[in-house]
Amino acid sequence: MHHSIRVYATARFRLGASLAAITAVMAAGAASAQQQDVPAATPVVEQAYPSQDVAADQTRDETDAIVVTGSRLARSGFTAPTPVTVLGAEQMERQGVANVAQVLAEIPAFRAQSSPTTSAIFVSNLGAATADLRGLGGNRTLVLVDGRRVVASTVSGGSFTPANTVDLNLVPASLLERVEVVTGGASAAYGSDAVGGVVNLIINRNLIGLKATAQYGITERGDGAEFMGSLAYGTRFAGDRGRFIIGAEYVDNRGTGDCYTRKWCAESYNTVSNPFRAGSTTERVIAGQAATLILPNARTATASLNGLVISGPLRGTSFNANGTTFAHNYGTYGGAGLFQSGGGDSQLAFYEYFPIAAPAERINVFSNLDYELADNFKVFAQGSYGRVHGEVQGSARRDISPAGAYQIRRDNAFLPASVVSQMVTAGVQTLAFGRIWNDIGPQLGEVTRETYRFVGGFEYGIGAGLTIDGYYQYGRTDYSQRGYNTTVNSRMGFAVDAVRDGSGNIVCRATLPGASFNAAAAGCVPLNPFGNGASSAAARDYVTETVMQDTVLDQHVAALTLRGNLVELWAGPIAFAVGGEYRRDGVSTTIDAISAANNFFTSPGGGIDGGTRSLDVKEGFVEVAIPLARDMTLLRSLELNGAARVTDYSNSGQVETWKVGVNWEPTDFLRFRGTRSRDIRAPNLFELFTSPQNSFQTVDDPRNGGARVLVPTLLQGNATLQPEVADTWTAGGVITARMGSAGTFRASLDWFDINLAGAISTLGAQVIVNRCNTGDTALCSLITRDSGGTLTRILNANLNLNTLITRGWDIEADYNLPLGNGNSIGIRALATVVKDLITVDTAGVAIDRAGQNGSGVSQPSGLPDYTINGFLTYQGNPFSAQLQLRHISGGRYSVTNIGPDEEGYSPLLANSISNNRVPAVTYVNLNFQLKVNPQFELFTVVNNLLDKDPPNNLPSSFGPTNPVLYDVLGRSYRAGVRLTF
Repeated sequence: MHHSIRVYATARFRLGASLAAITAVMAAGAASAQQQDVPAATPVVEQAYPSQDVAADQTRDETDAIVVTGSRLARSGFTAPTPVTVLGAEQMERQGVANVAQVLAEIPAFRAQSSPTTSAIFVSNLGAATADLRGLGGNRTLVLVDGRRVVASTVSGGSFTPANTVDLNLVPASLLERVEVVTGGASAAYGSDAVGGVVNLIINRNLIGLKATAQYGITERGDGAEFMGSLAYGTRFAGDRGRFIIGAEYVDNRGTGDCYTRKWCAESYNTVSNPFRAGSTTERVIAGQAATLILPNARTATASLNGLVISGPLRGTSFNANGTTFAHNYGTYGGAGLFQSGGGDSQLAFYEYFPIAAPAERINVFSNLDYELADNFKVFAQGSYGRVHGEVQGSARRDISPAGAYQIRRDNAFLPASVVSQMVTAGVQTLAFGRIWNDIGPQLGEVTRETYRFVGGFEYGIGAGLTIDGYYQYGRTDYSQRGYNTTVNSRMGFAVDAVRDGSGNIVCRATLPGASFNAAAAGCVPLNPFGNGASSAAARDYVTETVMQDTVLDQHVAALTLRGNLVELWAGPIAFAVGGEYRRDGVSTTIDAISAANNFFTSPGGGIDGGTRSLDVKEGFVEVAIPLARDMTLLRSLELNGAARVTDYSNSGQVETWKVGVNWEPTDFLRFRGTRSRDIRAPNLFELFTSPQNSFQTVDDPRNGGARVLVPTLLQGNATLQPEVADTWTAGGVITARMGSAGTFRASLDWFDINLAGAISTLGAQVIVNRCNTGDTALCSLITRDSGGTLTRILNANLNLNTLITRGWDIEADYNLPLGNGNSIGIRALATVVKDLITVDTAGVAIDRAGQNGSGVSQPSGLPDYTINGFLTYQGNPFSAQLQLRHISGGRYSVTNIGPDEEGYSPLLANSISNNRVPAVTYVNLNFQLKVNPQFELFTVVNNLLDKDPPNNLPSSFGPTNPVLYDVLGRSYRAGVRLTF
């Protein structure tokens, strides 16, 4: 390439055409990849401008700015002190993905906490695809489009998808030129939320012609069917002064079956409590075994499909719909807690109905217009629309906890006479009763989310090497959530408590005059709880209603930046950028009255305290780069970079962020880099103002022998929250060996260290109960127990609670060997080694989830000790192929438990577990491309080629494994065609 390509950082500013040309060629890795250099300083997943992208290659403008993330100055990944991982469009095309999140999830630095396989059990945020860098949470990863903020797409709810995060589905994959990931703090450059890093979606604004893709995928089990079609068009006009692109994408994923469609899942492993025998502190119910047992064929022990008497002299009595009874089978081990092993119902209620991967349908449209009004004055406009629609079956009602939630009275009109007789003989007035209500059926959840975004801006060269640019953005997300066939708690209580009136009719007790009368029970229809299918249709209609939530998120952003060179030094010019930004975020919600009263069993609508809230943010920033040496012995180049930002939040006041970075290149083949930064994340509107909302969390109750129970837990916002503050270090080096015809070898090694103080989180039900039990009376006020001492509710509000610390290494190595005639072989490996992933709570208790491969119920996943993603690529014409290996290290199910193979294990320990070991897993993927002619390409992808099952003894909220880390679909196939005109 002999033409000059000017390189700019997020906000385009000229910094030396010749150096920019070199670095751009390195970043591009274009048609002659084997003769050009991908930036050695930048860990890359794929070349930014792959040779397969014919439209992009043929239309690249010689004066185009290549936006590289990480700085407000004009620089490239080659010179940036912060590591930047580049994902090119070619890699996304190779893997035939429906959105960029599917490829990002395979970069070791990411944790796929929000995906179709982790959202299926929830209604809220169905279909969203978010990014979570470093395992710090998706709300601590900032997502940009062409370096600019994007309106959020998610709301608060029961899912593991944080509120106020950006849906990566916003931009059609066909219009993405590349995705750049800053794997370190970047708040001084971009403001709040960039604690874990930044994901910047870069649009191909140079497309000319038409690109079309159609593909279809399915799993080997015959589910997970997915169709994707996309179109992208670009043109130039007005003598090349104007450029216009538009793209549209449609994806229809039908989702999968539930747990029982997979053999590994149907084995139904779960945790079974093994408490001490009554009055003993040395002998457990199953002698010699751990406190927690991970066992197959798990079933509920405190409820059943037919209804189950939980305790007392009639314990184990179960019911048939015809009024007869039978003895509940407690299996191999009936246990003393929530679960048993063997016996019981035919399937585990916790694994029924909800799919392994959630279905979703989406369409998105994106367009961009650039126009050069004069040689030094450009304007642009950008508009997008996205719609995601998802429908999913949730869980049926499970009245399992507190154990015996219903106290069935002896005069219950539906109680079989034989049972009444036994109660009289035993002298009991009530029965503790549990029930799985499959005859009422699961909740049917539906979510529709529409996101609109408009951006307009300009760039003006004012002379003397100075450029000023600015933009205004307005974004809006309309979120609608419905939950059909959702049971209402109070109505269930009224309907089950049925008696006969003076005329012998069966009625709800609460409708009769007297002490039990409750006006809220008006219209109550008695419900027969004894036996699956015994209830009437009218009763089922009475106890169910529709959840309703409508939420609007909107965002205004205005920004202005001046950049240029201050003065020429001995080693080059001092570059600077200075500017200001204003942002206003707003949210308004409307929910149904039942959700507002927290009266639904599951997935209620989530509201905002007061209905409407907003916050304003004012920011000013400055950044400079000072070259200190060039072309000297052991100082081929040396540069110091610094940035500072002052931010004022309308709700929490002023905060300051800053960054200092250094680049030292002693020789052509060796470079060192490092940064030190102060980063922040301010609380979002949902964290501040979410109204109380019910969820369920598993608790081992120390006041009841450590028995495991599922407790209603009330989540809510906190208007007094303050910004989180992070101190971040990165340091590393890069080597590059150019070996002529023998190819090019590159390797990079970077250390990261992020210490986040005042992390916004909740203590969690288990911590609250434990602390109360050890004497923290303030936390005891958050706990409600019934007269028998059983947990009935826990209040779990947002607080600036924890310190989050993560440390480790990012490693990349790649080798490219030219074979002649444009063919080549490439080998690339990316790895992340997680040394620490520590949460330090308010009592100073530290939990390090590095090496935790499991994800306990209602708990986030940890991260493996290391993850490796390797690629072996043959790039040829007309045939290309790629073999991908993804290796996940072995680890522990839970770092807070201790298993028999660990030092210090004793079955007498409260945290002992029968098996805490997770084996290493390696997945193999293949993809092939055949270019029939320059306009027509066929491709196919086989994921999980060896049909590797996930470890199935890692019980989580999603089933018996951790879908954050492991493939739960099994072998799957994709095939399609691409057309370029």
